[in-house]
Amino acid sequence: MVIALEMPRYGVRMRPRDLGIALVYLLILLACTAAILPIATTWVRSDADAIPGTLAWAGQLIGIYFVAAHTARAPRIAPLIVAILLNSFLMAVVAMSMPAWVLNGGQAEQFRATVVEVYDGHKGPATYTLAVDGVPIPGRLADWPGDGIGAIGDKVLVAQDEEGLLDPRLPEQMAEDVAADGTILILPTIAILAVLCLVAVWPGRRDRELRSRPPHEIGLR
Repeated sequence: MVIALEMPRYGVRMRPRDLGIALVYLLILLACTAAILPIATTWVRSDADAIPGTLAWAGQLIGIYFVAAHTARAPRIAPLIVAILLNSFLMAVVAMSMPAWVLNGGQAEQFRATVVEVYDGHKGPATYTLAVDGVPIPGRLADWPGDGIGAIGDKVLVAQDEEGLLDPRLPEQMAEDVAADGTILILPTIAILAVLCLVAVWPGRRDRELRSRPPHEIGLR
């Protein structure tokens, strides 16, 4: 009852707690997007990255639902749904931009490697483990020049970053990946996400109706 008496009769103000909740929503989204970075490297096999990628996508749903379920003021659902969908787009942009960041704008080292193992793709093309001078290199090659299929012992010209963070790729594929750099979209997308998170916690019509009622009516509900 004391709280009800202290509530202003007209208008609804944004509480510092609401701003904090909006920030938590944004951090959850960005944390799940950041999880795409290691998934897009050779730390996760290219034929198995769909599993951790799906977990990262689902993580934003679980995190936002958990926060929304434990807040005193229910958030607006529509802005959160739009934010999740937009963040899914941001995840894709980050994954597509990784080669441009790591391959130094297409200036990665090119070398001739030997196929030492072939993995038959049941639902996709075969992938290849390569070696240089008998030493395997990180990751797998997912394409083969032309329309053919490589075999153990075949030589192929590939490009890869010095640290081996990305899978080896054909030089022409490297040029395509670098051209697909979407870095310019990242900051505007984050800004829109921040606005959506803020809108999600903005006091709604129901809050204004409660504030306009006499204090004793608010206390009875």
